[in-house]
Amino acid sequence: MTVTNQARCEQHYEQRYEQWAAPLRGRPGVVRALNIVNHGIVVVFYGAYALLLGWACVSDPWKLAPLVGVTAVAFAAVSFFRRRFNAPRPYECCSIAPLIARDGAGKSFPSRHAFSAFAIAASWFAASAPIAVVLLVAAGALAVCRVLGGVHFPRDVVAGAFIGSATGALAAFLAVLL
Repeated sequence: MTVTNQARCEQHYEQRYEQWAAPLRGRPGVVRALNIVNHGIVVVFYGAYALLLGWACVSDPWKLAPLVGVTAVAFAAVSFFRRRFNAPRPYECCSIAPLIARDGAGKSFPSRHAFSAFAIAASWFAASAPIAVVLLVAAGALAVCRVLGGVHFPRDVVAGAFIGSATGALAAFLAVLL
């Protein structure tokens, strides 16, 4: 992408982001709610993963191997790729003020929050499809929060969701086989 095209792309995203964020920006309570929901969903996923691993321990400890192993390998691979690719975050390359506070720069693509949430949600198909579906909806809400919050581009969360869903599906499939 040429510098001119990149500048146009950044300007286009700035305009689009401000359209999304403007209704929220003027309402401090809504911005606070966005931050609470963002953090709250992350906490839910910590608990959901712990419960899934607890279920695996009780039902068949061999199920732990794919539920932990596949997810850990994919998490490490995503983290390595993010560090090497080092894509900028929206607030770094566009003139936007994010609604979600975040220290640091780069490592935006793919979103590790989206990856982790979708991986955990899809992994739940090994134990309970209804819980997995509810968690997939929550993972989608987290992805939206990350974009509305200005800490990720839509492509970041879409890539994280795709890789996470594939990771969780593989982990669930292998856990069911055991």
